[in-house]
Amino acid sequence: MSAAKTNFDFEQGAGLFTRKYHAPRSAAAVAAQPNAGRSRARSMHRNAMTYRRFATGAEAIRFAIEELPPEGLAASVLEIDAGRFEPGAIRDLYDSAAYPLARRAIY
Repeated sequence: MSAAKTNFDFEQGAGLFTRKYHAPRSAAAVAAQPNAGRSRARSMHRNAMTYRRFATGAEAIRFAIEELPPEGLAASVLEIDAGRFEPGAIRDLYDSAAYPLARRAIY
């Protein structure tokens, strides 16, 4: 059953786990880095999970779809009332007729 067909409570508080996405650097930029030994520590920090709490599930969904880059959404998980929603389910909830917030205009 898709997430959009479940009885999702858009008004309940929700948490969103995301990874910050950083575009890969060019080989020239990596070669020019003077502190190459620290790159592993920096890489681990960049790939750390972040957590944001939202007053409603609808706000968390809007943030995931409208504010995160596609790469960030692909590494996100929405948690609400012990339920976990992966990126495809988050998109389904945003696209559902039951979604209560105004969607961003597409240009």
